[in-house]
Amino acid sequence: MRIQQKGITFIRCGLANQDRQNHRNSKIVVLAFTDNKKLDPVTCLLQYIERTKKFRSSLDKDQQGKLFLSTCEPHKPVTSQTISKWIVQVIKLAYPDSSLKNIKAHSTRAIGPSWALYKGASINSILEAADWSSESTFGKFYLRDLSVDVLDNL
Repeated sequence: MRIQQKGITFIRCGLANQDRQNHRNSKIVVLAFTDNKKLDPVTCLLQYIERTKKFRSSLDKDQQGKLFLSTCEPHKPVTSQTISKWIVQVIKLAYPDSSLKNIKAHSTRAIGPSWALYKGASINSILEAADWSSESTFGKFYLRDLSVDVLDNL
């Protein structure tokens, strides 16, 4: 992870389940939001790292590079399943009266790109952000027919 004024760059190490062979180290860039420091991911991440510093010092060396820690003692790194649960909980809290109330963790991989396309993002930017090699992957497996009411509220 690299934190700069303009944003945060996360560099994945190794292959994820969905990666193609010989495809490594894709980057995820989260841009700074300078209009409101309370919503700025750079500011929030720096504060989070500072507030969790004391817990990180007691972690094993192989765990110290993990970003998200448990909110409960002994404050060890959380699993991908825990992060998935957190994401789903936040979506359900944000949209309690919509069809998103039945969302599952894996559904978020489809909802985000479908929303981006609906809001005018180019197919190329969606493919790059999701790390997909072809439009057919998006169209066949991830493009969702979401109601306009849901999309307008996202």
